[in-house]
Amino acid sequence: MEQEPDPPPRPARTVNWVAVGLLVAALLTVTVGGLATRLGPRWARRLFFRAPAGIVLHHSASPAVLEGRPVNAERIAKWHEERGFSAEYRDREFHLGYHYVILPDGSVESGRPEWMLGAHTRGYNDYLGVCLVGNFDPESNPHCDQHPCRPTDEQLDALVILLRELLTKYGLSAADIHRHSELGATVCPGERFPMEEVVRRVAEN
Repeated sequence: MEQEPDPPPRPARTVNWVAVGLLVAALLTVTVGGLATRLGPRWARRLFFRAPAGIVLHHSASPAVLEGRPVNAERIAKWHEERGFSAEYRDREFHLGYHYVILPDGSVESGRPEWMLGAHTRGYNDYLGVCLVGNFDPESNPHCDQHPCRPTDEQLDALVILLRELLTKYGLSAADIHRHSELGATVCPGERFPMEEVVRRVAEN
């Protein structure tokens, strides 16, 4: 019985590396784009180091006492909840968009955890948000009817201490501290907020 001849060898398949490269690039583009949308333009720092990209300073644009009740982290959290700023993590809801609130007497109240994205500055919620209670805007509070209309000495002292701690903790510098108005179409925290003094005092540490 004659042995059948071996079949001719199949031609080796070649990999189209150009197509593979294009596919990988497309996947990376989609992935990075999604991360940037969710975590902000500085997504790599937030994703890999769980670290904020900077700090944004705000005012509550309100008096310290409104309708006979103090304005504090709890009160602002309710306002933010009504505005849809809430976020959930492990069955716990965080309504306050800021990470810290500083009261006129210098008390520092915590908001959402530092590792969590804020809800305070569109496009920059990977920054920590720090809010001082008061209305420091001369246009909306021209006669200082809403007190305090300037940050109190106690607020400024507490703010400087907090900023120094945060800068050291996350390897940031005074240049990473911004007013809300620098990053968005707003006057927050108002012209009466002494930004230059705050930055100078923080940098002196």
